[in-house]
Amino acid sequence: MKALLDRYLPVREADGAGGGGGGAAAPAGGDPAGGAGGAAAAAAAGGSGDPAAAAAAAAAAAAAVPAAGQPYRPQGLPDTMFGKDDRETMDKMANALTGYRQRDSAVPNNIEAYNTFEIDKAPEAIRPQLQALAKDPLFGAVAKVAMEEKIPVATMHKLTTALYAQAADAGILEAVVDPVAERAALLPEAAKSLPPAQQEAAIEARLQANEDFVKLLEQHGLPNDVGEHGLLMLMDTAKGNQLIEFFASKMTGMDRAQPFGGSGAAPAASTAREALRAQLAAPEMNPQHPKFDRAKYDALDQQYQKLVGV
Repeated sequence: MKALLDRYLPVREADGAGGGGGGAAAPAGGDPAGGAGGAAAAAAAGGSGDPAAAAAAAAAAAAAVPAAGQPYRPQGLPDTMFGKDDRETMDKMANALTGYRQRDSAVPNNIEAYNTFEIDKAPEAIRPQLQALAKDPLFGAVAKVAMEEKIPVATMHKLTTALYAQAADAGILEAVVDPVAERAALLPEAAKSLPPAQQEAAIEARLQANEDFVKLLEQHGLPNDVGEHGLLMLMDTAKGNQLIEFFASKMTGMDRAQPFGGSGAAPAASTAREALRAQLAAPEMNPQHPKFDRAKYDALDQQYQKLVGV
């Protein structure tokens, strides 16, 4: 009998009024803790019979429910989405969600979409560069990351345009190189009346002669990395090749811009140069190879000098 009294004692009125097993009065002020929170406290107290445990359970239940009159705030909700009441909070969250959906809808599902710039709206000074980006594998790699990070096309174009515009204003933006136009500018005067195939051969011979000249300078003291840098910076334009030819003519006294000499066919010197180049590729001509032959190397070098006139 005593056990039954201990079990139901917490839910009886403290002053014994009402008699029997009457329920506890509802909390004043309509506190929602009097519902779920009160029930949890009563259950905890009834289960343990310990008044201190009952008080702790009631406090925990009350803390889990917002105080009357205060809006609910989910954990981690930023201040920009928290309103003065639940309705305003929901409105702010809905607006933010709409913005995210609009942003995601502006992200393309293919990388090529980033390559299509509105050229006519871009500054005139950078239009050639923006047009060239469509075929640039470097920009393609950047566009791939932009799509993965859900960057809208308009935002990506705005960033790219700003970068190129600043480079143009600073005077550090390089002109776009047109390989076809540069090769055409290297066609020797004497080869302009030849068939297309021979014209291409004349251009190739001119380019090869300029490269050979720089390689020969490397054999006579020019550091290899300097020579490679010069070829990289100069060989892709007509003016760069003309600069090499100017120095070659000053050193050799020969006109390097007419490799065919107006005859319409490659001279014997071109064939001889190819033969020497083939010999130079042999292992015994490499100073770093175990079979390196200094005597043969020096002899071949002398032949090369006589051929190009150095």
